[in-house]
Amino acid sequence: MENAIYIGLSQQMALKRRMDITANNIANMNTTAFKSVHPLFEEYLVDKKVSDKMSYVHDYGVYRNSQEGAIQQTSRPLDIAITGDGFFTVETENGERYTRNGNFKLDAEGNIVTQNGDFLLDETGSPIQINQDNPDIDVAPDGTITLGEEQTQKLQIMKFENPHNLKVLGDGYYDAGDEEAIPAEEATLHQGSLEKSNVQPILEMTSMVDVLRSYQSAQKLLDAEHDMQMKSIEELPAIQ
Repeated sequence: MENAIYIGLSQQMALKRRMDITANNIANMNTTAFKSVHPLFEEYLVDKKVSDKMSYVHDYGVYRNSQEGAIQQTSRPLDIAITGDGFFTVETENGERYTRNGNFKLDAEGNIVTQNGDFLLDETGSPIQINQDNPDIDVAPDGTITLGEEQTQKLQIMKFENPHNLKVLGDGYYDAGDEEAIPAEEATLHQGSLEKSNVQPILEMTSMVDVLRSYQSAQKLLDAEHDMQMKSIEELPAIQ
């Protein structure tokens, strides 16, 4: 009897994890360049010597949907979207990080920075500074930036053999860890645009309803098992 309870609890724990992930996707459906996340489950068998094998639910990880979000035009010169494989390189207090969130701004010194104040880097690994007396900026599809009339730099756009190995840090940042960064020569940049989240709200809401119903079904099974145990406790002494 206890085995059925353990199996039911393993299912509920996996469903709770799925619900948390789905809720996070919905919460970030308007976050620039956010990539939806989905859980991975597998069957976990326990080999009992005195009985049949028992099958538990094991949620062993998540995978990130790397599909591009739609491109939304904003007409802001410092909004830049990437199509194709590629990430902007930014300098943070903890070293270089990567992001597809191209919602940039200028700091007090005229450096192009993220909304967190981290420096956007060019292909030499240097911050990009604009002459605030002549703040015109033009970004070509290949990442070449023309600042004013003379100064020209090129954004450091990188890609990875396996982007799923990147560690998500929050605020749209990724840590490459030991993954080697490669210049993303085929990526195309779009000035005055932002990449929207790739979350599909209707599918996520449907998933949330499905999780709720599955959880309720599992709870009914646990309640029935509990009632059976209580009835057995009440009747066994009388039989003996």
